[in-house]
Parts: sequence; C-alpha cells; structure tokens
Amino acid sequence: MTEKQVGVGMYNLNEKDEIWGFNRRWTIFSNIIWVNISERLVSLLGPVAKRQIYEVGYSSGKLAGERIRPHFGGGIDQYKQHVGLTSAMGWGNPEIKNYNEDTGEIVVEYPNLWEAEGFSELHPDEKSESPTCIMAAGLAAGAAEGAMDVPYEAEEILCVSKGDPVCKFILTPAGKEKKVMK
Repeated sequence: MTEKQVGVGMYNLNEKDEIWGFNRRWTIFSNIIWVNISERLVSLLGPVAKRQIYEVGYSSGKLAGERIRPHFGGGIDQYKQHVGLTSAMGWGNPEIKNYNEDTGEIVVEYPNLWEAEGFSELHPDEKSESPTCIMAAGLAAGAAEGAMDVPYEAEEILCVSKGDPVCKFILTPAGKEKKVMK
C-alpha cells in the first residue's frame, strides 16, 4: 500500500471562512468546552452518561474509519494512518506501541491527549480518580472497527488526568457483551 500524506493540505478555508476537509465542515473549539460538557453530563446521569459519551465517540470513529477506507485500504495500515491523522488534528502525538496480529490487540499511547489537557485546564492542580478520555477511547475503538471491519473496545489503562505520564489505550476485538464503563 502506498503512503498517503495526512495533515498538511487536508483542511481548507472556503469563501465563507469555514474549515472544510473530507467533504464536510469542521469546527474548532477549546478542549475545556468538551470536558466541561462531559463532566456535567456525568454528574447528572452517572455511568450511563459515560457509556453514551463513549458510544458517540465510537460511532464517530467507526464512520471516519469507513469513510477513509477507500483511501487507505483498511487493516492495521489504515489504523496507523488514522492515528497519524488524529495527531494532525491536534489530538496529541499518539503512537501505536503494539499490534498483535494473532489477537487483534492494539496498544496506543497519547502523551498529551486533548481530553486530559482539557481536564487539567478545567481543574488546575487536581488529579482525577479515574480516566477522563472517554470520548477518545470510543473514537479509537470505532476507528479500529472502521479499519479492521471487526467490532473493538477500548480501555484507558493510564491517563494523564490521573497523574500518569501518558494516556494509554488497550483496544481489543469486542466480545458479544460490551464491557461496562467504569
């Protein structure tokens, strides 16, 4: 598979000063806005909100993976490109640490993921008791399904918001019943 460039030139301003890329309009907002919305939903609805935020990320990541499949051809090579694309979009500097072809497990690390940075901005000098990158976990798993054509789940095992050095996700092919968000 030939390498395709991600990042530069993918997004452009149109005559109305709207940002466009991949045949759709994009909106840029601060990390703190999303974290504030997410925390308020979780404070009102608890674990149900966490699961729904994850699912919003998942369906969006899956759709993105399916949409770029014609350009990148699917599989782990596409997922690697997708991770590179998230870097170009300002989500941090992710790195795929491991891919186990036998089990399908993918390990991805983000040293400065946008949700963790938003948490730090909203709560300076505080540490979270649990991982905060709920939507990013869903996006990562959904993008894996979009690339691999197999349902995936993501678990954030390390989170900068908790004081860990990176946000680390373990992505595994999903079982029949989805794991409950903690």
